[in-house]
Amino acid sequence: MESGIYKKIAYSFVGVTLLIVLAALWFSSVRATVLVTAKREPTKVSVDVDLAKAPKEGELPGRVVQGVFEKTDSFAATSGEGRKVKGASKGTVRIMSTYSVAQPLVVKTRLLTADGRLYRIDESVTVPPGGSVDVGAYADEEGGTYDFTAPTSFTIPGLSESMQKFVTAKSLTAFEGGEQTIHVVAESDIAKAEEALKKAVLDEAKAALAKEVTDPRFPDAVFVADTIERNTSAQVGDTAEDFLMSVKASIAGVFYSKNDLDALVRERVKDRVPTGREFASVGAEGMRVAYAVSMTDTPNERARVTATAEVQTKPTTADNLVSKEVIAGLSLEEAKSKIRSMACIEDVDITIRPSWVKRLPTLKDHIVIKVR
Repeated sequence: MESGIYKKIAYSFVGVTLLIVLAALWFSSVRATVLVTAKREPTKVSVDVDLAKAPKEGELPGRVVQGVFEKTDSFAATSGEGRKVKGASKGTVRIMSTYSVAQPLVVKTRLLTADGRLYRIDESVTVPPGGSVDVGAYADEEGGTYDFTAPTSFTIPGLSESMQKFVTAKSLTAFEGGEQTIHVVAESDIAKAEEALKKAVLDEAKAALAKEVTDPRFPDAVFVADTIERNTSAQVGDTAEDFLMSVKASIAGVFYSKNDLDALVRERVKDRVPTGREFASVGAEGMRVAYAVSMTDTPNERARVTATAEVQTKPTTADNLVSKEVIAGLSLEEAKSKIRSMACIEDVDITIRPSWVKRLPTLKDHIVIKVR
């Protein structure tokens, strides 16, 4: 009786052991392949291209010409609220006569507006009979109330009342200077002036240097400016209404074919993509390039252009993309959801063998991750 019980226990133990072994074999036979589509990322790559009038192997043909250009101009000091300064308002008047005899007027002859503002002419004149004469005039007192822009009529109180009907005056220009706002020259005023002059100098240089290169092989150009001299009549902190500035610059023009340069850069950029990454797209549509002249040798007509390209790349391996520890043992849908939530992943497909298994292996070695 007891031996029968022992036999049942032994058989049960063997059965359980067999089930454990079978389960272990089953779990060890499960394999999963994770195929991820990695998101494209912008990658910056720099390459140098040499241009020369007599190019060597690996260089592009081009021309390098240079000149010195200078510009001077006046600029307003506009910074700050400024300081108001009073002075004598000045302008020009026309004195007219309908009388039959010439009318002489001495310097400082008074001119009076309808509202009582008094001005004086700045030189002696003679108004011809039935004619007119133009002369400068200034306000009898300082102040902004003597400034005006609208046409204004004057009487001449120094003449008799009867003659005032025949000899009259009117303004030809605005009268200004009674009150001015004087500004302080700020650093920003100097900077803006210099920037404007540099642009003017560069525009002049572009036109002048382009006339020296008529070869149709070089339809494109890049210009490099080196400021030699900058002079200004006012310094930061000076009180002034305006100031003069001059800029002298040496400017080199590099003439080339952008189509040829783009093609060569595309080829060289492919060799400079970092290890572990590859182009996500091929051709110009997958690349944005910024060019800068990094060296010019005008006597030998040589230049070096540095191209900084921003290309879309993707990883060639799954290293550091998806951690097996994160997805091991998860259900198929849980694993897909987890991977798709990762910032670097665009999409994922998971294949499990045997196909009826719906959960990834718990053993990391049984999970293979590949990049599409």
